[in-house]
Amino acid sequence: MRSRYGLCASAGLVLAVSIGVSVLAQNPAPSGVQPLAGQPIYLLDLNYVFENYSKLKVMRQQLQDAAQRAEQVVKERREAIRRMQEELENFRPGTPDYKRLEEEITKRVADLNVFIAQQRKEFMQQESRDYFTVYQEVMDEVHYFASQNRAALVLRFDRKRVDPEMPDSVVRALNRQVIWNNMGLDITDYILSSLNRRLGVTDSRSRPTVPLAPRQ
Repeated sequence: MRSRYGLCASAGLVLAVSIGVSVLAQNPAPSGVQPLAGQPIYLLDLNYVFENYSKLKVMRQQLQDAAQRAEQVVKERREAIRRMQEELENFRPGTPDYKRLEEEITKRVADLNVFIAQQRKEFMQQESRDYFTVYQEVMDEVHYFASQNRAALVLRFDRKRVDPEMPDSVVRALNRQVIWNNMGLDITDYILSSLNRRLGVTDSRSRPTVPLAPRQ
């Protein structure tokens, strides 16, 4: 989501790729203590949750709208500067009017560059805050699920199908930490459904596969 003038936040955060979470356990066992036999290990496609969580979609749209408004401001200021540059051609170089207008143009260009830099920084910071907010909500949901189901671990994995025609897809498959899994251990749809349900959003793609005791 980058604007024409580069005002919006970087794509580095998109899909939460930069969130390097391998084990989502907020209350790990003390050092030296091993999980009890029979405690299950569950799997979560974190990228899929971020892609389809309705709250994050709204946040992205709000950020995009703000970027478009900032773009309009930039466009208007650049147009004003262009008109001043055209007006400058009506004066003879070295005259007081020429110097005055030239200084004003220089000042406005500098102010515009500062404005663009500030907006870019603010958008990146807001995007970072949005992703962190969603990340915390996902972690809370996972922690509750893991606690209710006496899970030993919740591991991050990628459940996307491999496209043999796409080199990047093949490379991702080769780098997967989880190379096979029982689909019944995948709690991605359940976590996503729970998050969206709290917003009053029903997503037909989110089909719970693992039972969970209701929150108290």
